[in-house]
Amino acid sequence: MLAHERALLDRAQRRDVAAFEELVRPYEAQLLRLVLAVAGNRDDAEDSLQEALVRAYTALPAFRGDSALGTWLTRIALNCTRNWLRSQARASSERIAQRVAPCRAGYQNDPTDCLVEQEKRVLIRHALAALPDHYRSPLLMRHYQDMSYADIAEVLQIPIGTVRSRLAQARNLLLRKLRATGYPIDGDER
Repeated sequence: MLAHERALLDRAQRRDVAAFEELVRPYEAQLLRLVLAVAGNRDDAEDSLQEALVRAYTALPAFRGDSALGTWLTRIALNCTRNWLRSQARASSERIAQRVAPCRAGYQNDPTDCLVEQEKRVLIRHALAALPDHYRSPLLMRHYQDMSYADIAEVLQIPIGTVRSRLAQARNLLLRKLRATGYPIDGDER
């Protein structure tokens, strides 16, 4: 931990709100991406992240620094989002899938390509939402947050070997689900 970050942490642990805000600012975008991938829509993700940051602020005096601050915040955000989803009787795959992002710049000139791209995103979101949480979480952390296996293991409090195994199983399940929908997978015969 850098000296500046350590000083901010010390101030935040003594309930300096401005120091806490400055301390977590570098992590907010990454946390929002993860929470958005888990929650399925921006409003719910922002609410869940806000709750996670409040919990982090409340628990900060107990933070000992055994893990990196980003890892600790990720664990809190993931747990808050999971709890929120349980309290909402779990988001259905339809609810998660209906959140389609606008087309990227390369597809704006051809509406057909844009529709195909949106359809693919819906299929991927359906397939992700249908994965069991113990497979979906490490997959989202690895591919949406580019977290290392060690960091994922720390957040989920499981061995690295289990992370590797769950990622492999998650990828296989996801591919099977996508193939079942007719989604084109590289290497499949056309």
